[in-house]
Amino acid sequence: MDVTLDDGRTIRLGPGQADALLGAAPLPDAPHVWSPVYLGAPGNAALIGLGLAERTSQGFLGLTPLGHDVRARLLAPGEGRATLDPQLPDAQRRALLVALAGPATGRGLRERRWNTLHAAYAAVFLFAAFRLPSTDASLPVLVLSTLALVAAYTFSVRLAEGARARRDPRRALESLSGRYVLPEHAEGEYRELLERARRAVDAVLCSEPHREGLLLDTVRNRVVLAETEWTVARGLARLSDEAARAAGTPVAGERSRAAAERARAALAGERGHLERRIGLLEEYARRVRAFEDERDDAASAREFDAIADRVVGSGSAHGLHDEQLASLVRAQELALRLSDLTADGPPG
Repeated sequence: MDVTLDDGRTIRLGPGQADALLGAAPLPDAPHVWSPVYLGAPGNAALIGLGLAERTSQGFLGLTPLGHDVRARLLAPGEGRATLDPQLPDAQRRALLVALAGPATGRGLRERRWNTLHAAYAAVFLFAAFRLPSTDASLPVLVLSTLALVAAYTFSVRLAEGARARRDPRRALESLSGRYVLPEHAEGEYRELLERARRAVDAVLCSEPHREGLLLDTVRNRVVLAETEWTVARGLARLSDEAARAAGTPVAGERSRAAAERARAALAGERGHLERRIGLLEEYARRVRAFEDERDDAASAREFDAIADRVVGSGSAHGLHDEQLASLVRAQELALRLSDLTADGPPG
């Protein structure tokens, strides 16, 4: 799986590495440190080698800024990311995120691949074809040996196909179809509302104050926002479907006209309720941005104050130097006057 960064670099991840980044979570005793899923010593070393993780001073393995960037891109593939049911178990959640981040490509499920096992079976078949007829084995023994080889080959192929099917990302997308919402699940104004909600949630959860644990309870913050986004996304997807169904239903008379008005009123009421909830998310995101701006402003002010203090400190000796220079100038003037008084007059 390849992840392209803004500067054009491409980070190539294996399925296990992507799974480790997607499963990263804050450490209980250090909420500003997001620890990836344990991959063993070689796997952790690979993450460190890619610059995605590093050891803290306490020895914990945590994501680097680059690791956070790559994780965010895995969570938000393409132009719009998926909204997942927060009640999904961790294993299913990671499998679904990997499937959404990297669509299934390459060989189909039923395509045969020439691997070591198949090569071994081919060698046995060739041996049986050329060696057994030259022996004293009877025809039933030859037939049974061939059937046993065919059965073993077929069984191994079925096992391999089953394993590939279980690992196939499309399986997760199909089996968990009701547990995620994609941007294309909502149309028109409903998609715009969905994107507003996601942008607000991302603005909070991707902010430095959240990563540093400065927004009160970090875990509660993440849980509540994820649950809110899920209910909003699911509600907007459902409203989008109902609005499309209402638009495609003809109005045939007075009864259907009255029913259509009732349906439109219900859609508008539910839309207004969800929009108010999105407004709360956006207000929270604005407050977080204001906190970030205020903190950045304070940091810049401290830096400017430090510059001013250093400049003033380095110039504190100016007065002494100025006095010494002025004294030197006065002494030189006095010496010049004395020189004039003691100089010999012009020759008479």
